Amino acid sequence: MVQTDRSRPVQPLPELLEALRDRGLRRGVEPSGPVPPRPALPTGQPDLDRALGTGGWPRGALALLDAPTGSGATSLALGTLAACQASGGQVAYLDPSGSLDPATASGLGVDLAWLLVVRPAHAAEAVELAGWLAREGRIDAMVLDLADTLLPRGLDRLADLLVRSGGVTLLLAAAGRESAGRLAGVRVALRRQAWLAVGRDLVGQRVEATVTRQRWALAGSRAELDLYFAEGRRTDTLLRAAAQPLAESAMAGATLEPPSLAVVGA
Repeated sequence: MVQTDRSRPVQPLPELLEALRDRGLRRGVEPSGPVPPRPALPTGQPDLDRALGTGGWPRGALALLDAPTGSGATSLALGTLAACQASGGQVAYLDPSGSLDPATASGLGVDLAWLLVVRPAHAAEAVELAGWLAREGRIDAMVLDLADTLLPRGLDRLADLLVRSGGVTLLLAAAGRESAGRLAGVRVALRRQAWLAVGRDLVGQRVEATVTRQRWALAGSRAELDLYFAEGRRTDTLLRAAAQPLAESAMAGATLEPPSLAVVGA
């Protein structure tokens, strides 16, 4: 469990954004003329970029990662934030349930020093704050992690704000995925095909990603993604090269579980 220092004062969100801006939020000179269309945001998975038909997450998209728990949605979302940071973008994670593991995020490539983490009191406030960030237009990509909570109102308004601002929001919603899917401009279904293992040591999972809805291109394309666990040695490139698919049927009766890392302080 991540332990945070609750004795420190909580800064208002506008002040935090302004502090990021002072540290180089724009990372360059403000444009004085018309702003050219910005390219799509990379997903962190080149095969999925191609499957989306837009070279990545299209600007202005509310994108639902439609996946059962444990099927790689969070890993894919964090990989997107890391890829966005690598391309010079600014990112945020809205985490009302407090489930974000900083060690996992860092292991998947996210620069925590440049990650704006917002922990609203509840899901409804998270959606409201996501809309505020979309209106500000300062964040390129954000993750709205609603976990297992019921979908609050306001997602339709958030979708409209994103189209106007050009940002991208990745929605994680284990409950109410069907309702969210009707509001999202992009919907990607994730289904685990196999575990990835070195011998009997699980190092990740192979997931089939299907673009079931795409407002900016044709839907229906598929991609096969290898999503690796973030724990220390398991991200070693030699292990990745040695990893082999292990069908879930081969795990029947086994006591092995995907490894997890307990964070005792942050």
